[in-house]
Amino acid sequence: PHNGKSRLINCKGLGTCGTCAVEIYDNKAQSIGADSYTPAVVPTERTTKEKLRLNFPPHGSEDQSPSLRLACQVQVEGDITVKKRTGFWGQDTDGKLADEYNAE
Repeated sequence: PHNGKSRLINCKGLGTCGTCAVEIYDNKAQSIGADSYTPAVVPTERTTKEKLRLNFPPHGSEDQSPSLRLACQVQVEGDITVKKRTGFWGQDTDGKLADEYNAE
């Protein structure tokens, strides 16, 4: 799910365009703490590709969420909450979320 016409220029999962940037929250970790559980998203830390792309405009702002990830670079293995921001690149931090997308 991309915002607007960004679906036309996306990198098809290579982690270079940044149009799939989303905030990912591990629901299980939030409810039981970070002690001895299986992470819902792997890798649990940003990949090198993510670090490079998310530190480059328009994502590289000081108010960037630490939960911001590139959806194409993670594998979901548990219960998560995903928030997609507005803006062509999903970069807006004004609190607005993109239109709801039902993956079912």
